[in-house]
Amino acid sequence: MNKKILNEVNKLFKNDGIHDTFLNGVKIYTTSKYDPLSPFIYDVCLILVLQGKKIGHLSNNTLVYDSKNYLVVPTTLPLECETYASEEEPFIGLIVSIDKKMMYEIIDCVSKKPMNNSNENSIGVFSDEVNENIEDLTLRLLKILQSKEESKILGEPILKELFYRIAVGKNSSFLHKMFLDNNNEAKIARALKIIHTQCESNLDIPNLARQEDMSVSSFHTHFKKVTSHTPLQYIKKIRLNKAKDLIAKHNYQVVDAAYEMGYDSASQFSRDFKTYFGYPPKDVKPSFEEYSSI
Repeated sequence: MNKKILNEVNKLFKNDGIHDTFLNGVKIYTTSKYDPLSPFIYDVCLILVLQGKKIGHLSNNTLVYDSKNYLVVPTTLPLECETYASEEEPFIGLIVSIDKKMMYEIIDCVSKKPMNNSNENSIGVFSDEVNENIEDLTLRLLKILQSKEESKILGEPILKELFYRIAVGKNSSFLHKMFLDNNNEAKIARALKIIHTQCESNLDIPNLARQEDMSVSSFHTHFKKVTSHTPLQYIKKIRLNKAKDLIAKHNYQVVDAAYEMGYDSASQFSRDFKTYFGYPPKDVKPSFEEYSSI
């Protein structure tokens, strides 16, 4: 990103943390500290890195997103991420929730013409190159975010154009699949949403498959292609991340968080938690870094 962009974004925050803006669904995340590899839940979003770098890992897949590459997450996914930042060069990221209705309208239009995609991704996340159009939209967006009035009047058209630009990006083929209802990828995306909202209940995998008119074996195959996890692995990671949020943000006791997320045994929960996060749940501390969508 260019210096003009950094000048504008620096007008919008003073300290490290998650900063709301005048536009719902648009936040700024800043940190001046290096963060080692840690698990997070990424929801349906676009991440524009204005300074610094993140490296995301999904199983054996590695994604770099920095000032030259943005990240698109078309569905809810658990990733492990490493953040490169320092006092001299803080990490600054713009997190934009993708408006699904808006994206459906865009995909419906652009999918009618051939897409020139150089990367046929199968996993449910991709990075793409920041081009001149993306930079221009980022600068315009940052300028209007400084005014409540301009954000209200001009924000939606800029976001729609931004979503259009990522929809016609070189690596956007998977995004199209996720927003075309009859594709297996779109079916899996709907199942992921159910899991994300009902993960504390006793989810039945065959029933999830039937709801999308898929066989259990086909459901498992496509689920792993999209998420790099089996359904049970995915459910466990979602539960653990949500339990961490309950402890960090809502002051839940460990045993209460375990039972809230469907665990019958608090000791088993603690073992799974430590294996996943690298420390026991009793060591969770509240902080802005617990934000689960970056």
